[in-house]
Amino acid sequence: MNLTVKSVWEIEPEVLTHFFEHIDYGHAPHWAGCYCRFYHTDVDFKQWQKRDPSVNRDEAIQSIRQKEIHGFLAFDQKKCIGWLNANDAKSFVRLKSVMYPWVFEKRIAMTICFVIDPQYRNQKVATRLLETAIRHYRDLGYDGMISAPMESKGTFDLNYRGTLPMYLKSGYTVIEQIDSLSICYLDFHKVDQQVMQK
Repeated sequence: MNLTVKSVWEIEPEVLTHFFEHIDYGHAPHWAGCYCRFYHTDVDFKQWQKRDPSVNRDEAIQSIRQKEIHGFLAFDQKKCIGWLNANDAKSFVRLKSVMYPWVFEKRIAMTICFVIDPQYRNQKVATRLLETAIRHYRDLGYDGMISAPMESKGTFDLNYRGTLPMYLKSGYTVIEQIDSLSICYLDFHKVDQQVMQK
Protein backbone atom coordinates (compact mmCIF):
# COMPACT_ATOMS: atom_id res chain seq x y z
CA MET A 1 0.00 0.00 0.00
CA ASN A 2 1.28 3.44 -0.99
CA LEU A 3 -0.49 5.56 1.63
CA THR A 4 -0.81 9.33 1.37
CA VAL A 5 -3.06 11.73 3.30
CA LYS A 6 -4.52 15.01 2.07
CA SER A 7 -6.67 17.73 3.57
CA VAL A 8 -10.18 17.72 2.14
CA TRP A 9 -9.58 21.37 1.25
CA GLU A 10 -6.85 20.31 -1.21
CA ILE A 11 -9.20 18.34 -3.46
CA GLU A 12 -12.63 18.57 -5.04
CA PRO A 13 -15.42 17.99 -2.49
CA GLU A 14 -16.96 15.35 -4.73
CA VAL A 15 -14.00 13.06 -3.99
CA LEU A 16 -15.32 12.76 -0.44
CA THR A 17 -18.97 12.34 -1.40
CA HIS A 18 -18.02 9.71 -4.00
CA PHE A 19 -16.09 7.84 -1.31
CA PHE A 20 -19.12 7.85 0.98
CA GLU A 21 -21.36 6.61 -1.82
CA HIS A 22 -19.20 3.57 -2.53
CA ILE A 23 -18.51 2.34 1.00
CA ASP A 24 -20.10 -0.87 2.25
CA TYR A 25 -22.33 0.11 5.16
CA GLY A 26 -23.41 -3.45 5.86
CA HIS A 27 -22.25 -3.14 9.49
CA ALA A 28 -24.20 0.11 9.99
CA PRO A 29 -26.83 0.72 7.26
CA HIS A 30 -28.16 3.81 9.06
CA TRP A 31 -24.93 5.64 8.22
CA ALA A 32 -25.63 5.62 4.49
CA GLY A 33 -26.62 9.11 3.39
CA CYS A 34 -25.08 10.91 6.38
CA TYR A 35 -22.13 12.41 4.45
CA CYS A 36 -20.60 13.21 7.87
CA ARG A 37 -23.19 15.91 8.59
CA PHE A 38 -24.81 14.49 11.73
CA TYR A 39 -22.55 16.13 14.30
CA HIS A 40 -22.49 19.42 12.43
CA THR A 41 -26.25 19.89 12.77
CA ASP A 42 -28.68 20.27 15.65
CA VAL A 43 -31.61 18.85 13.72
CA ASP A 44 -33.96 16.85 15.94
CA PHE A 45 -33.06 13.15 15.72
CA LYS A 46 -36.47 12.12 14.37
CA GLN A 47 -36.20 14.78 11.68
CA TRP A 48 -32.64 13.67 10.96
CA GLN A 49 -33.81 10.10 10.32
CA LYS A 50 -36.31 11.40 7.74
CA ARG A 51 -33.82 13.69 6.04
CA ASP A 52 -33.20 13.24 2.33
CA PRO A 53 -29.54 12.14 1.81
CA SER A 54 -29.24 14.61 -1.06
CA VAL A 55 -29.62 17.44 1.46
CA ASN A 56 -26.68 16.09 3.44
CA ARG A 57 -24.64 15.63 0.28
CA ASP A 58 -25.26 19.20 -0.89
CA GLU A 59 -24.49 20.57 2.58
CA ALA A 60 -21.24 18.58 2.73
CA ILE A 61 -20.06 19.92 -0.62
CA GLN A 62 -21.01 23.49 0.27
CA SER A 63 -19.41 23.27 3.71
CA ILE A 64 -16.13 22.02 2.26
CA ARG A 65 -16.07 24.77 -0.36
CA GLN A 66 -16.75 27.38 2.32
CA LYS A 67 -14.11 25.75 4.56
CA GLU A 68 -16.58 25.12 7.37
CA ILE A 69 -16.02 21.36 7.53
CA HIS A 70 -12.52 19.97 7.58
CA GLY A 71 -10.85 16.62 7.65
CA PHE A 72 -8.38 14.33 5.95
CA LEU A 73 -8.61 11.73 3.22
CA ALA A 74 -6.30 8.72 2.91
CA PHE A 75 -5.32 7.40 -0.51
CA ASP A 76 -3.68 4.24 -1.78
CA GLN A 77 -2.21 5.49 -5.03
CA LYS A 78 -5.21 7.40 -6.45
CA LYS A 79 -7.86 5.37 -4.65
CA CYS A 80 -9.56 7.06 -1.70
CA ILE A 81 -9.59 4.56 1.18
CA GLY A 82 -10.32 6.55 4.33
CA TRP A 83 -11.72 9.70 5.90
CA LEU A 84 -11.33 11.48 9.22
CA ASN A 85 -13.59 14.38 10.20
CA ALA A 86 -11.23 16.64 12.17
CA ASN A 87 -12.32 20.18 12.87
CA ASP A 88 -12.55 22.91 15.47
CA ALA A 89 -14.45 21.30 18.36
CA LYS A 90 -17.05 24.07 18.39
CA SER A 91 -18.16 23.12 14.88
CA PHE A 92 -19.70 19.90 16.21
CA VAL A 93 -22.85 21.59 17.46
CA ARG A 94 -24.64 18.34 18.31
CA LEU A 95 -22.04 17.67 21.01
CA LYS A 96 -22.28 21.13 22.54
CA SER A 97 -23.54 20.02 25.95
CA VAL A 98 -20.85 17.35 26.31
CA MET A 99 -17.83 19.10 24.80
CA TYR A 100 -18.21 22.81 25.47
CA PRO A 101 -17.18 22.65 29.16
CA TRP A 102 -13.83 21.30 27.95
CA VAL A 103 -13.31 23.68 25.04
CA PHE A 104 -14.64 26.93 26.51
CA GLU A 105 -12.24 29.82 25.86
CA LYS A 106 -9.69 27.43 24.36
CA ARG A 107 -8.74 26.67 20.81
CA ILE A 108 -9.43 22.95 20.67
CA ALA A 109 -9.73 20.65 17.66
CA MET A 110 -11.72 17.43 17.66
CA THR A 111 -11.78 14.17 15.74
CA ILE A 112 -15.18 12.54 15.45
CA CYS A 113 -15.68 10.20 12.47
CA PHE A 114 -13.30 7.68 10.92
CA VAL A 115 -14.57 5.94 7.79
CA ILE A 116 -12.18 3.33 6.40
CA ASP A 117 -12.65 1.18 3.31
CA PRO A 118 -13.32 -2.38 4.60
CA GLN A 119 -10.42 -3.75 2.53
CA TYR A 120 -8.00 -1.44 4.34
CA ARG A 121 -9.13 -1.82 7.95
CA ASN A 122 -6.61 -2.94 10.58
CA GLN A 123 -3.75 -1.58 8.46
CA LYS A 124 -3.06 1.59 10.51
CA VAL A 125 -4.93 3.88 8.12
CA ALA A 126 -6.88 5.47 10.98
CA THR A 127 -3.66 5.96 12.94
CA ARG A 128 -2.07 7.74 9.99
CA LEU A 129 -5.11 10.00 9.62
CA LEU A 130 -5.01 10.84 13.33
CA GLU A 131 -1.28 11.59 13.25
CA THR A 132 -1.82 13.95 10.32
CA ALA A 133 -4.66 15.74 12.13
CA ILE A 134 -2.52 16.16 15.26
CA ARG A 135 0.32 17.72 13.28
CA HIS A 136 -2.08 19.97 11.39
CA TYR A 137 -3.76 21.49 14.45
CA ARG A 138 -0.57 21.69 16.45
CA ASP A 139 1.03 23.66 13.60
CA LEU A 140 -2.01 25.97 13.58
CA GLY A 141 -1.37 26.89 17.21
CA TYR A 142 -4.30 25.08 18.81
CA ASP A 143 -4.18 24.37 22.55
CA GLY A 144 -4.97 20.71 22.06
CA MET A 145 -7.28 18.07 20.65
CA ILE A 146 -10.22 16.21 22.12
CA SER A 147 -11.88 12.94 21.21
CA ALA A 148 -14.81 10.86 22.43
CA PRO A 149 -14.28 7.15 21.69
CA MET A 150 -16.85 4.64 22.84
CA GLU A 151 -16.20 1.14 24.15
CA SER A 152 -17.32 -1.20 21.40
CA LYS A 153 -17.86 -4.47 23.32
CA GLY A 154 -17.61 -6.31 20.04
CA THR A 155 -19.90 -3.90 18.16
CA PHE A 156 -17.82 -2.75 15.20
CA ASP A 157 -19.91 0.28 14.30
CA LEU A 158 -19.10 2.00 17.62
CA ASN A 159 -15.45 2.24 16.57
CA TYR A 160 -16.22 5.01 14.09
CA ARG A 161 -14.91 7.58 16.58
CA GLY A 162 -11.61 5.74 16.86
CA THR A 163 -10.52 3.41 19.62
CA LEU A 164 -9.32 4.38 23.08
CA PRO A 165 -6.00 2.46 22.72
CA MET A 166 -5.22 4.38 19.53
CA TYR A 167 -5.73 7.72 21.26
CA LEU A 168 -3.73 6.70 24.32
CA LYS A 169 -0.81 5.61 22.10
CA SER A 170 -0.95 9.05 20.46
CA GLY A 171 -0.50 10.81 23.82
CA TYR A 172 -4.10 11.50 24.82
CA THR A 173 -5.27 11.11 28.41
CA VAL A 174 -8.77 10.26 29.63
CA ILE A 175 -10.24 13.32 31.36
CA GLU A 176 -13.75 12.01 31.94
CA GLN A 177 -15.59 8.70 31.73
CA ILE A 178 -19.34 8.66 31.02
CA ASP A 179 -20.54 5.05 30.92
CA SER A 180 -18.96 3.59 27.76
CA LEU A 181 -17.84 7.04 26.54
CA SER A 182 -14.31 8.30 27.21
CA ILE A 183 -13.48 12.00 26.85
CA CYS A 184 -9.81 12.14 25.86
CA TYR A 185 -7.53 15.15 25.59
CA LEU A 186 -4.15 15.79 24.02
CA ASP A 187 -2.55 18.91 25.52
CA PHE A 188 -0.20 20.43 22.94
CA HIS A 189 1.43 22.65 25.57
CA LYS A 190 2.50 19.60 27.58
CA VAL A 191 3.78 17.98 24.40
CA ASP A 192 5.88 21.08 23.66
CA GLN A 193 7.25 21.09 27.22
CA GLN A 194 8.23 17.42 26.93
CA VAL A 195 10.02 18.13 23.65
CA MET A 196 11.93 21.04 25.21
CA GLN A 197 13.02 18.88 28.16
CA LYS A 198 14.56 16.21 25.93
